[in-house]
Amino acid sequence: MRNRTASLSLLPTLAVLLVACGKFVSLGGGGGSGGAGGGPDPGDPASSSSGSDAVTTSSTTGIGGGSGVGGALPDGGDGPDAGIGGGGGNGGNPGTSPCDDDLALDDADPFQAARAIELCTLAEGPDGAGLLEARWVLPDGTPIPSGYDMQYALGHGLYDGFGPNVPPRAGKRMLALSSGAARRPGETGYQTPFGGYAKGYAHAAPAGFPKPSAACPGVITGQPYDGVALEVTLRAPIGTVGFAFAFNYYTAEFPAWVCSTFNDAFVALLSPTPPGQTDDNISFDGQGNVISVNNVFLEVCTCQGGPPCTVGGKVYPCSLGASALSGTGYDTGQANGATGWLTTTAPMQGGKTFTVRFAVYDSGDALLDSVTLIDHFRWISTGAPVVETYRPVPP
Repeated sequence: MRNRTASLSLLPTLAVLLVACGKFVSLGGGGGSGGAGGGPDPGDPASSSSGSDAVTTSSTTGIGGGSGVGGALPDGGDGPDAGIGGGGGNGGNPGTSPCDDDLALDDADPFQAARAIELCTLAEGPDGAGLLEARWVLPDGTPIPSGYDMQYALGHGLYDGFGPNVPPRAGKRMLALSSGAARRPGETGYQTPFGGYAKGYAHAAPAGFPKPSAACPGVITGQPYDGVALEVTLRAPIGTVGFAFAFNYYTAEFPAWVCSTFNDAFVALLSPTPPGQTDDNISFDGQGNVISVNNVFLEVCTCQGGPPCTVGGKVYPCSLGASALSGTGYDTGQANGATGWLTTTAPMQGGKTFTVRFAVYDSGDALLDSVTLIDHFRWISTGAPVVETYRPVPP
């Protein structure tokens, strides 16, 4: 175990988070026109000089909808996402507001978490497109451990921003999943990621994990702890050829625990397994590294005497600076790092039903924390998308 302590003293403040953990809860309200979309990221191939597949969206009838937002962001070098497609909820006028406009930080309804990433449309009827189910689970897909609902609930939150420099990519909220406490400095339940918040439970790794990292040959991560995952089941709209989403990974493991058994991870698990893959994970770098302190996208960083930051024979240029760490809690301690906003795409045929499990977990022990921001899920309606994670080109 690493020489650190973690607090388990937050239980009295967490009872309000138990509203819907681990349960299926409907959004309620009437249907509106439109709903599920989000426009292309200005840095996606659709609006840059590189790449070949346009990332566009298809709308279906459902709840939520709304017009989108844009503007330049000092969030680690990436441009903002374009607006959310679709019409207003409750049968209202289209374009009134994003479907995640009124969500609370500690809302524990998994369907509301889906709304925070622009999954606004509930599937209607046996062939309807959109969201079929949403639930909180562990990274391996098993239920929340009995007696740990409050600790688990502190591991997810619906942010309206992360520090002053990282607003949502679309709409008004984004989902935060943490191996510690998904709370920001000054909020009830906040724990510094460098100090760590241990939830008190262990669990199995997702199927196919742990596995060696290309960046760290022979290193296998340890026992998983403190995992949190949102699992959504969707039916793709007719005409869809794939989907995309944005994410941004932060970790206090950098740089001291590079290429060690202590390694917080983010995975996005697509079922059925994509053709040609040996596991379900669709978010990894070009070398096949899982999204962790060892992945090549970790370019938002700082360290003592740097950047560049050299550790374990590896050099981290930190080319995106450290502004996206400011005010997040990941700007304290010895050093911290993040990826900046990335985009994952995957193919998916229209009319097909599938499941995506977004998961974060600690490995080796329950100390030091990481958080992943997830936002702007959208359907791809043109091109031939493949399983890929890349950094959008700034506009």
